[in-house]
Amino acid sequence: MDKVLDIVDISEGASLSDELLTEHLAPLGQRALKHIGLLTAGLTDAGVGVRATWYTQGGHVRNSDWSLSGVQRVRYLCEHSEFTEAETVAVIGWLGAASSFRGKVEIRTDSGETIRASTDEELTGQLDRFFNKRVQAEVEVTTVQFSSGRERKIYSILGLQNVSQ
Repeated sequence: MDKVLDIVDISEGASLSDELLTEHLAPLGQRALKHIGLLTAGLTDAGVGVRATWYTQGGHVRNSDWSLSGVQRVRYLCEHSEFTEAETVAVIGWLGAASSFRGKVEIRTDSGETIRASTDEELTGQLDRFFNKRVQAEVEVTTVQFSSGRERKIYSILGLQNVSQ
């Protein structure tokens, strides 16, 4: 829910650039963007915004107001984003950062590129076995082309194994 409210808040920002909003939308993936697009289409067609109050388990309250213009901004980005068919590639490099809280890793490839990728829950629980080691990762790569022409790659780790130096 926090991710959705982050998108609501960013869409209401004074910045005319959609760069930050795009950076928050892309990692959600094609399916989520489709659903957010349907939600924003319904709100736009009805000519309304949304006011949401979210109560976290810790007792914190978060309020977000989504104006019609903010809704339209998100709708446009969702409807004009194109996802390529995911391809699976093998990547070899050093796993230098891993977050078991967020399910994210960074791998520095042999060519010097740093890949930031997500991991599923099962693999996230095993990241300590691979941290600061040379690994071979099976990576699913999806490219998103946004209306602005900006392109972003989304990486998801499907499998990891240690490799010798």
